[in-house]
Amino acid sequence: MTFNWSVIVKYWPRFSNGALLTLKYGIIAIIAATIWGVLIGAVSFRKPKVFGPVVKAYICFFRETPLLVQIYFLFYGVSRYVSVSAGVIGIVALVLNDGAFIAEIIRGGLQSIDVGQSEAAYALGFNKFQTMIYFLIPQAWKKVIDSVINMFSIIIKDTSMLMWITICELTYQCNQINNYSFNPITSYLVGGAIYLIFFMAVQGIRKLVYLWNGNKTAGTKKRGVNFI
Repeated sequence: MTFNWSVIVKYWPRFSNGALLTLKYGIIAIIAATIWGVLIGAVSFRKPKVFGPVVKAYICFFRETPLLVQIYFLFYGVSRYVSVSAGVIGIVALVLNDGAFIAEIIRGGLQSIDVGQSEAAYALGFNKFQTMIYFLIPQAWKKVIDSVINMFSIIIKDTSMLMWITICELTYQCNQINNYSFNPITSYLVGGAIYLIFFMAVQGIRKLVYLWNGNKTAGTKKRGVNFI
């Protein structure tokens, strides 16, 4: 079996539709998982008596169990009692899974901030919530943004697991094209190339953020101000 250009031409609509659906689910999951991860990471850092153990158990479960098991649990379990589409189940699974990893990244960033920052905020009259929102999270974000952006690539790849609940994303389409054309080399090589393009786009965003942060820091230092 060899690479066949005619397979690409014939089934390009399937490739493109799968890629667009992967991009759609990926972007939605990235935005939602980042917001959710920041929220859970902040709660995990504070370790409240009521929610602390619950958050810890949530993070442990979704970090230590396979994503596919979580998808199946939500798809076959929750959907029996709540009428939701496979797409919604897929998004929720991605957000809960990848949000747990982002939460740990955020928690690590918060732990790296000197305790004096919080004490200074309290001295200025800010409460714990305001201190977290206006002081700690912005500082932690600068420290961990590189790791969070790396998670974006993982989320894009994780969308391939949604094929198992009949969502016609890129991997699902590649599998279908292979079934029709009997040419796995072409089918999966093209799919892999598209995923690589997505990865390169994420890395491009990462470089832009790095340059923006570098220029911002350099400009601030020229004015004689140091970032905390």
